[in-house]
Amino acid sequence: MEGRILIIEDHEGNRNLLEKQFADKDIELATAVTGEEGLTKAINFLPQVIVLSATLPDMTGVQVAKRLRTIKRTQHVHLIMLGDEENRRQRLVSLDAGANDFIVCPFDPEEVELRIGAALRRANTANQTDPTTGLPAGIFVQDQLRSLMKEPEGAWALLRFRIINMEPFREVYGFMAGADLLRAIARVLAEALGRDAVEEDFVGYGGRDDFIVVTRKDRAESLQIEVEQQFETEIGSHYGFFERQRGSIEFEGKEYPLAALRVRCISPADGPFYDIRSLTEALAG
Repeated sequence: MEGRILIIEDHEGNRNLLEKQFADKDIELATAVTGEEGLTKAINFLPQVIVLSATLPDMTGVQVAKRLRTIKRTQHVHLIMLGDEENRRQRLVSLDAGANDFIVCPFDPEEVELRIGAALRRANTANQTDPTTGLPAGIFVQDQLRSLMKEPEGAWALLRFRIINMEPFREVYGFMAGADLLRAIARVLAEALGRDAVEEDFVGYGGRDDFIVVTRKDRAESLQIEVEQQFETEIGSHYGFFERQRGSIEFEGKEYPLAALRVRCISPADGPFYDIRSLTEALAG
């Protein structure tokens, strides 16, 4: 099982049980002990599954769940609530607030793992998330594009961040290294968006080494510059010393440029856009 999980739980015993359960798994795990800390990490870490305590020191789990469902970058995340077996009202309110599942305490860590695994498989097979980056994909990206069509004179910007020259990289370093690079760029985008407290921003994976970002028009230029600078800092760590020195990679006797970032940005001023196809064609350039 692969994926990113965020645990928002102030009870040290419960948190330790879950951390131990996933310690030897191929899982990226983050933890938070308050609701505010959990919301911040959810926006920056972009987990695929969140395990959330119904009771936290600063707010209830229901309040956190409602916030998560209003933030575009976390609306799709599978949310599992941990609560009291005797509190029927708590369970019903949690599910009504947007929780996908409810597990009573004390819980069986193995059962939690199995439920998380099932949630990850469903999201991947239903084309809801990309299994490599963990970002929203497929129908969620399409939904975001449709929402832009409803704002023909809105203040939005749509950016496409495409990594080029990935094929020679994969041929030399392997598909796992290629997946690591995609995950690193997903993290760069999430962190850049997370520095601006705009809950309407969206980042998703469009396939074929493409990332899709929706943000405010007045934020687009600075965001692009920030991501490009961070990409240049990040990309070198994915190549060997000699490749970095000469600025190219050799495969089957030929030299290819290192992976680079190509960015395209459009706004309502580039329209009018009559459907998703016209929008995506403009984005392709």
